[in-house]
Amino acid sequence: MTKQVFLTKRVVEAFIDEANLNERMAFIIRTRAKGYSIIQQAEELHLSVDQVNKDIAHLKKIYDVTQKTSSILPPRMKNKKELYKSM
Repeated sequence: MTKQVFLTKRVVEAFIDEANLNERMAFIIRTRAKGYSIIQQAEELHLSVDQVNKDIAHLKKIYDVTQKTSSILPPRMKNKKELYKSM
C-alpha cells in the first residue's frame, strides 16, 4: 500500500514553500489535493500519464525529506485505516 497524508490547503502550501517546488510540481500537488485525476493533470500539462506518475513518485520522496525538518507537515501514514485513525 502507498503511504498517505491529508492534503489540506495549509499542508499543500507549506510543502510547496518548504520544498521550493517548481511550477509543474506545485501544479501537480495542488490539483491532486483538489481531486484531479492523473489523466486530467496529464492533459492540462500536455504530458504523458507516465510522466505525471514519475513526478508524483518524485514528490513523495521530496515530501518525506522535507517532512523531517518541518513543524507543519504531518508524516505520511501507511494506509487509509491508519490515516483516519490519526484524526
